[in-house]
Amino acid sequence: MILDERNGVILREEKNVIASREAAKQSVHRIVFALLLMLASSAFAWPWSSDKKNAEEEARIKDSLLQVEVRNLQREVETLTRIRMQKADSLEKLDAKHWSNRYAESQMTEEHQNETRELDGRYSKLSTDLGRITEEAMSSKSVTEEAEEKSKSEEIAFDAFNTQIKLSIDKTLGDVAGDYPVGMNARLLRLKQANIEAEKKVPNTIAAVQGFMDDLLKRHEITYTQFYGNEVSQVGSRPDVNVTRMRLGTVFLGEVANDNGDVQALMRSGALQGKIFEWNAKLPVEISQNVKQAVTQAGSAPVANGVVSIPLDVLQNKAIKNSITDTKELTWTEEFKSFFKKGGIVMYPLMFVAIIALLLFLERFIMLSYRGKIGCRFSKKMSELVAEKKFEDAANLCLQKETSLSRVLFAVLNKAKDTRENAERSLNEALLREQPKLERRMGLLAAMGTIAPLLGLLGTVTGIITLFTVITEVGTNDARVLAGGISEALVTTEMGLVIAIPVMILHGLLSEKIEKITSELYVQSTWLLNQVFGKELK
Repeated sequence: MILDERNGVILREEKNVIASREAAKQSVHRIVFALLLMLASSAFAWPWSSDKKNAEEEARIKDSLLQVEVRNLQREVETLTRIRMQKADSLEKLDAKHWSNRYAESQMTEEHQNETRELDGRYSKLSTDLGRITEEAMSSKSVTEEAEEKSKSEEIAFDAFNTQIKLSIDKTLGDVAGDYPVGMNARLLRLKQANIEAEKKVPNTIAAVQGFMDDLLKRHEITYTQFYGNEVSQVGSRPDVNVTRMRLGTVFLGEVANDNGDVQALMRSGALQGKIFEWNAKLPVEISQNVKQAVTQAGSAPVANGVVSIPLDVLQNKAIKNSITDTKELTWTEEFKSFFKKGGIVMYPLMFVAIIALLLFLERFIMLSYRGKIGCRFSKKMSELVAEKKFEDAANLCLQKETSLSRVLFAVLNKAKDTRENAERSLNEALLREQPKLERRMGLLAAMGTIAPLLGLLGTVTGIITLFTVITEVGTNDARVLAGGISEALVTTEMGLVIAIPVMILHGLLSEKIEKITSELYVQSTWLLNQVFGKELK
């Protein structure tokens, strides 16, 4: 900017000098022009002028004018010289100022460059620090995310563990009612408390596990310990009876009433689910005396070798149970209820399938018997009317009946005054309408016959799974118990086959009846076509 100002001043000074020179040249030109005029005037005036003085006077005047003009030019030249000198001084000052400004500019440029280099260094350092901090932040974020994922994984594992504990507690609670009855109330309280701890908003899993494990330990303690002493129990139908109890683990538990000497024993029921143990107060006389003697010996003076004989098989299988219980003959209703109960929950859908199949058979049988009925009186009357060409009367007779045959024959009689082709088309339409009505729900009846054995197989599979689950939990060393469980599991298969076989037989009977009706429809309709349009046959 300073350089531009200096150049502008120099240009203006040069223009002023040039203007002064032009003015001086013009003044010189004017003087020269004046002299030439004077010479010309004198030249033209001299030959004809008579007065020499006038000419000299004019010459002096012209000389004076020239001198004045010369002095003016000199002054102008001096002025221009002075102006030039002033301009030169101004130019020198401007040049000095220009170089001073250039120096200042160079100083400022150098300072700016230094500051720029300093800022670049600071920016580079800040960029390095920012990159390092960003990497540390990303590393910290990664560590935080890993910690969060680990925390979530541990939380999920903890919830799964707590859920597993809760399911185990719920399963044990459901099994307590059918388990060994000794200490049942205390077990229920412990398991209920453990279940409450597991179901809290913030589950106390440790307390729930502790309660559950305490119950398992107490249950095992009952299994592997013995007891002899006085208790209050229910003997038969008498509640709150003081008894003397002797228990050998979970293998034997006998009680003798202190007031009248009644005897009862806790034995396995032989069931795989539900109530596994049950009290038996109706023991045979011999075994009742042996149990009473064993309890009495255990409470009296020490016996030989400290051994008391127990009059029961420690395996307590169903054969022993049946041999020591009173034999009672059951009615067929009670036997069916017992058989139904052995099959389990799958027996309910099996009975539903059996009822649906029976209802379908009755509905189809009644419908086919009604719509497929072919009366002799109707056939005879129809033959007479057709033979007499009374087609309208025959059609009215068909309308009075609601059978499939009357509908098909009506379709032919309705086209009696038309061509045979139209009558056959009407007949085919009627047959297509009646055929689905006859075969309706037959597929569903066949499906019932197929579903029944599949449901029976499902019940068998679930029963065997339950059997092996029970064996895994409580164990058994008697093959007869295993065989009895499998026989109970096969009850559903037996029931499924009992349902499926009659259903398939009934389905076959109905199918044969439908085929017979359909065949009769074709025969009667063809006969009627031949009677009505016999002359048009080619």
